[in-house]
Amino acid sequence: MNALDKHVLLDCQTWLQQGKPVWLCTILSTYGSAPRPVGALFATDGHIRSGSVSGGCIEDAFMNLIQQHGLDKPLQVFDYGTHLAANGSEYELPCGGHISLLIEHLYPDYCYLVDDWLMAAEQTSTFIRAVNIETEQRSIVTGTETTAYPSPWLTVHYQQHWQLLLLGISQVSEEVARLAIRAGFTVRLCDVRENYSQSWRWTAAEGGVDVEWCSADAFVERYTNAYTAVLALAHDPRVDDMGLMGALESNAFYIGALGSHANSDRRRERLMRIGEYTQSELARLHAPIGIAIGSKTPFEIAIAVIAEVIAVKNGINCDSWHYHHG
Repeated sequence: MNALDKHVLLDCQTWLQQGKPVWLCTILSTYGSAPRPVGALFATDGHIRSGSVSGGCIEDAFMNLIQQHGLDKPLQVFDYGTHLAANGSEYELPCGGHISLLIEHLYPDYCYLVDDWLMAAEQTSTFIRAVNIETEQRSIVTGTETTAYPSPWLTVHYQQHWQLLLLGISQVSEEVARLAIRAGFTVRLCDVRENYSQSWRWTAAEGGVDVEWCSADAFVERYTNAYTAVLALAHDPRVDDMGLMGALESNAFYIGALGSHANSDRRRERLMRIGEYTQSELARLHAPIGIAIGSKTPFEIAIAVIAEVIAVKNGINCDSWHYHHG
């Protein structure tokens, strides 16, 4: 479950605790072109909006239907693409797709439902939310088993496979972490240079990431799987090279290192000499890291880095996009 949808649930929690009613909308399925994935959330207290299930057209129709008392039922399914608007025309996405939505009208007594949902999102990477459209029962179950939920139950799967392992504290690391969390990645950060401890202020208490003080190779070995990107951002061989050697031994889907073309060539030479890696094995390493957008500042570099990671995750070949980062 990504950070945007968690934020929607937190807003719902706040509104319900304030004694306000909440309309919560979940995408159940899509047909054709649709801007948001299954499971995406949108909510409102009738005035303030949170989240998104489209580029704005559905949200506008949603607010109009609330004002027209068209969404007063506790639970209902709304197919945006087959229902008719007030003027007799069919609700339709500009892109031509259809979206099926679960709409829940919640009152403050239902705050526990949102509490349970948030707890599941924080404690497990994979869970199912099941809703019985007839009895109004809701259930959260970890794992992917759905046989216990036949019709009239509706189920939505939430998974958080993708993670970023950041090697080394730096300004770029912070900007990458911020963007990656917004993009739905689980982010972890390590460093062995404890004299840098005062340089990292975006901690978990601030909504960010805590530093794990350990060797980069042990860190990579502990967490890496096929859904992991490993980013060496320290600009320090004591951190970067150790972590990269661990990453090259792993099944990480992406491995990248910050540095200029000259620094990247020297790094490859060191890895070939010390780690005895072949050119073929080193071909997995994206260095210089990031795509060519002319980035200079830490924020711009982070955009280039996250863009490349997402491209590789989505199966796009971006070998020709590498850019020079000092």
